[in-house]
Amino acid sequence: MKLILLLILALVIASGLAYQVHLEPGYALLTYGHVSIETSLAVLLFVTLIIFIGFYFSLRALLTLKRSPKSISRWNQKRKTTRSQKEINKGLINSAEGNWQRSEKLLVKHAEQSDTPLLNYLSAAHAAQSQGAYNRRDEYLFKAGKTLPDQIHAIQLTRAKLQLAAGQFEQALATLQQLRTATPNHPIVLTLLMKTHLQLNEWEALYHLLPSIKNNRKIASQEWLPVEEKVLTQLFSNNLESGQLTLSMIWKALDKKQKLNPRYLIAYTSQLIRTGDNASAEELLIKGLNAQANPDLLARYMQLTIPAEKKQQQLEKWLRKHGASSEFFNALAQLCIEQEHWSKAKSYLDDSISLQPSSLAYLLLGQVQEQLGDPNNEASAHYKTGLELSINANKLNLAPSTSQSS
Repeated sequence: MKLILLLILALVIASGLAYQVHLEPGYALLTYGHVSIETSLAVLLFVTLIIFIGFYFSLRALLTLKRSPKSISRWNQKRKTTRSQKEINKGLINSAEGNWQRSEKLLVKHAEQSDTPLLNYLSAAHAAQSQGAYNRRDEYLFKAGKTLPDQIHAIQLTRAKLQLAAGQFEQALATLQQLRTATPNHPIVLTLLMKTHLQLNEWEALYHLLPSIKNNRKIASQEWLPVEEKVLTQLFSNNLESGQLTLSMIWKALDKKQKLNPRYLIAYTSQLIRTGDNASAEELLIKGLNAQANPDLLARYMQLTIPAEKKQQQLEKWLRKHGASSEFFNALAQLCIEQEHWSKAKSYLDDSISLQPSSLAYLLLGQVQEQLGDPNNEASAHYKTGLELSINANKLNLAPSTSQSS
């Protein structure tokens, strides 16, 4: 549209000039030495215009010829980039479809012409790992770092993820430790480091790492809470007294809520009992059972080597505090049997069975009935009932695994 307007304007101007020349052609004389040229002004202007146009187009042609190598180079580069982008898209599609070999070939072939070489090399590394070619994977990651040194953190992070996915936990640990030195509070680095230590069963290393993870607001508590519980349980289950980290140090570092956690209490007091520190174990178990009527804590308390009478008095206090419980009735019955208080033991067992019949309660009741005299052969009936309850309980426990295996 603009060109048409310019042509129209040029025609109008030309027409005006032609008309003016027709009215008054003018006169022009050009001399140079002994040579003179005589013509009308219109012819002179026309020849000048032709010479100017010729000079303009000649100059344009020379400039175009001079710039042609660069133009051809840019055109060729654009063509390669367009083709490369198409091939990269094909490589990514093949990767998504699981055609790892084809994907790897396309991504690597066009990495140098790509606008996103990092994406090419990282995707090729993933494709190589999916084929079990770990050496090629590392080669692509090295090329990515060489091509884009300013993206080394992202490349190393990808390396660690791939190593972890491949089960190369020692290598992943080395990579992540380097990353943590560079970025101590990076949430992904800390999370991957936690998972790596967990795979290697390095409980002490995890214990020292957890404070940094817990203080990082970008890491959700759902990620580290189960790990923390497992770490503490494992540490309390091991003998650490000879190292720099001791069980007593770990226990003192727990908060009040953690010290009432049955899993921690049972694991820690088991170690105390093993080392002969029954007094400390008793104190902690009493605190735990004062706060909660937990059957596992009760079972651990019953293992303490303290007089049965003292245990009985303590259990009766808990019974009054927490209310009727078949577990407490059974434990009290066991203590009465130990002290040969048969009638009292029978009373506790009757109360237990009325709340919740169990194989243990019937077994103990059969023993008590034998000691009290058994003219009606009630002990055998109790043993039989207890056996039936035990068999039924075992069937219920085996049912889920049986259905899953089928």
